[in-house]
Amino acid sequence: MLLSGCVSEPSEDSNADVLGCIDESATNYDITATTDDGSCEYADSDGDGVWDVNEIMGCMDEAATNYQSAATDDDGSCFYPPWESSYGIDWVRHDPGGDCECSDGSNYSFWTRHADPSRVVIYFQGGGGCWENYSCQFEGGTFKTTVGDWDNPSTASSVYSNNGGIFNLNNRDNPLADWSFVYVPYCTGDIFIGNTVTEYSGGAVHHNGHVNAQTAYAYMLDNYPDPTHIFVTGSSAGSLPAPFYGALASDDYPDANIAVFNDGSGGLVSNNTYDFYEIWGLNSTLTDFPLDGLNFNEMTSADLLIRTWTHDNDIRFARFDDAYDQTMRFFNALLENDVTVDYKMVIVDADAQIEEAGMPYSGYLSPGQAHTILTSERFYTLEVEGVGFLGWFTTFIEGGQPESVYCVQCG
Repeated sequence: MLLSGCVSEPSEDSNADVLGCIDESATNYDITATTDDGSCEYADSDGDGVWDVNEIMGCMDEAATNYQSAATDDDGSCFYPPWESSYGIDWVRHDPGGDCECSDGSNYSFWTRHADPSRVVIYFQGGGGCWENYSCQFEGGTFKTTVGDWDNPSTASSVYSNNGGIFNLNNRDNPLADWSFVYVPYCTGDIFIGNTVTEYSGGAVHHNGHVNAQTAYAYMLDNYPDPTHIFVTGSSAGSLPAPFYGALASDDYPDANIAVFNDGSGGLVSNNTYDFYEIWGLNSTLTDFPLDGLNFNEMTSADLLIRTWTHDNDIRFARFDDAYDQTMRFFNALLENDVTVDYKMVIVDADAQIEEAGMPYSGYLSPGQAHTILTSERFYTLEVEGVGFLGWFTTFIEGGQPESVYCVQCG
């Protein structure tokens, strides 16, 4: 016997579709859905508004020969046709003779590259230094003693220019590719400010850097009478005279935009252990620069910048350093500084000294023990704390004062 109410009729909705996202790779996959309603959403790991499943990898730079207009993510595959500055890359060697000479009395040369006459770089080459018997040996010493064909900035195998960095004039990203250059080689062990002959146990060293540098600088004055921008720089030992010549240029070119960049010398400290006025003959050279009150025997790298800025507040300053620069640590030890002091903190303290002086300034501190960047290929590739050096440097060249960048993990 059937009981009333025990049998029910099937519901009209029991076989109805359940709408939703049925793609298991979607972020909103619905396990209960039976029919896809087009609502699926997918991961967008780079946040560019294009789902990962729809990304098209390829070259996104319109200047490249393999530019892909449909590409949504650049895969680093861009290829560019050979590029060269419209001004060409013709370096001219100058042999001034006269009182110019290297540490051993041999001939001195410098190089120039004529490009845009309104924008001029004067670059002082690095190459160590010497001030006592050990460092001032001609064989086994700690300074570059001569100038030769190997110093030509266009020589790809050049030990000192490496044809990289700012001297790679075939790189479209080089912000100085169209600038005129005065390239000042180094061979006197005196950071370009000496003017005497000093006897050491290994022989007499002609500390003649001041005459050599002044001769190259005079060429700039004679051949570029009306530039709008002058970039004064150098690497290692060559970066130290950059502030001197920045101050000089501000007097000789009062209407020009003057920028000074120090490459790899931020941790320099002299502490009265040596009398450079006697060793290098500074009493007859430093008076040629408008940097009153500077005591070269007892100073930090910050003092050079502050004195220059005090002379002319319109000069802009920036510098690059490696936190544990092995070369600079060696020379600080040779100056009889305390080698137990953290070199990075010497740079940080110098930056604090600059900040306290109130001068505008941009610093870039990279981790590691390398030395200098302007002639290195890492000029184009280095990134610290998410900030690429090339972009940072380009901002400075173009008239900006970029925010300082400091490595966090610097070892």
